[in-house]
Amino acid sequence: MLRDRTLRLHYGSRMEAVCVLGTQISADVYGAAPAGAVSFSVKHTAGVQVEVVTDDQSQVAPANGGKQWPLDHRTILKLSMNKASTEANDDKVTVNYYGENGGPPIDQAGVFLTGIGISLDVDADRDGVVEKNNPRKGTWTWGPDGHGAILLVNCDKDNPFISGLDCDDEKIFSKEDLRDMSRMILRTEGPPRLPAGYEMVLYVPMSDSDKVGVFYVENPFFGQRYIHVLGRRKLYHVVKYTGGSAELEFFVEGLCFPDDTFPGLVSINISLLESLTEEIPRAPIFTDTVVFRVAPWIMTPNTLAPVNVFVCSVKDNYLFLKEVKSLVSKANCNLKVCYGYMNRGDRWMQDEIEFGYIHAPHKCFPVVLDSPRDGGLKNFPIKEILVRAACLFCEHIWSLLYCLLAEEEAYPLYGQTPFEDYRNLLEWNWDLPMDFRGLSHGS
Repeated sequence: MLRDRTLRLHYGSRMEAVCVLGTQISADVYGAAPAGAVSFSVKHTAGVQVEVVTDDQSQVAPANGGKQWPLDHRTILKLSMNKASTEANDDKVTVNYYGENGGPPIDQAGVFLTGIGISLDVDADRDGVVEKNNPRKGTWTWGPDGHGAILLVNCDKDNPFISGLDCDDEKIFSKEDLRDMSRMILRTEGPPRLPAGYEMVLYVPMSDSDKVGVFYVENPFFGQRYIHVLGRRKLYHVVKYTGGSAELEFFVEGLCFPDDTFPGLVSINISLLESLTEEIPRAPIFTDTVVFRVAPWIMTPNTLAPVNVFVCSVKDNYLFLKEVKSLVSKANCNLKVCYGYMNRGDRWMQDEIEFGYIHAPHKCFPVVLDSPRDGGLKNFPIKEILVRAACLFCEHIWSLLYCLLAEEEAYPLYGQTPFEDYRNLLEWNWDLPMDFRGLSHGS
């Protein structure tokens, strides 16, 4: 977020300020004028650009201070810098005030400036490269011509020796875990150290703290170390300014999938804080923001060519397995048999899991949706349904009921075309026996 700052000059003294590259500082020359002053001139170093603005009319002030302007309460100075400083306070702007009789200045006011470059960067154009200061990094749009960084929920388990998912903890155990995350780079330019009273803070809104996690890469003498700095209970992190031209690398993971209460967008901010006095807390003078969208879970379409066929092995389906194996071999697919110790005697899998995936420019991996296991078919009303149509009818019912169970997961896709919402197909379902109505959403 690039915004103007306002400085109040004081005649007879010079103040110090930081100017972030790409921003402007407004200075009030009229309010700082001494008694008896009627005109002023501006002298500045080559690293500063100065404009004299009166009633939306702008003039560039020469660096040597050779031009004078009449004092007017509507006149302000616009200060900007396009190059980072090599030392603190190495650029300056001096305002000379003149009386009615001309002659030498009757007083002066000025400011010492330190130019600093700050850019929080992500892969905003989705090409796998974290480019510098993409102008669209703070917004997000769908589609092949859209823009905005993408975040994956880190819901796999790269380390087989831990009990939970990778997103359940605040640690990184392997390089594979890093490859599931999105890169974010903080680029800075400036003097070896910040002037006194300034610091940089990385933070997330409280509403996003349970949806995103951020790790920082440290390089100590004995190898890299990854520190969890944002997410869950951590709302902000003070960033160490290293001086010169530097890049600080962060890795970002998603913690939860979009649903009907979470549209999928999360923001991360970097602010430069300034301390005015000891009694007043530091205030932001510059903020840069990036936006991620957490990739939704996508169900694999049944129109794709099959790769693996899963089937349950139970005590009475040997001939069925034999026929399936023959069919699968003709289709050049892989047959994966789930034996009794895995399926616990249940031959049906469709009501338990659905195969899908999540995708980002840097990574794509399969994700299985484990739906609630509450079939409720113990009192299946088989006598009330035509036997010859029972199997087909039951399969159709399960497909419709799955739409309800997955409604929250599918909600984030409504903003992306093509996506069809077939929930109106469920309207006829309410005349079914009680056993089916009891399987509605939330059961």
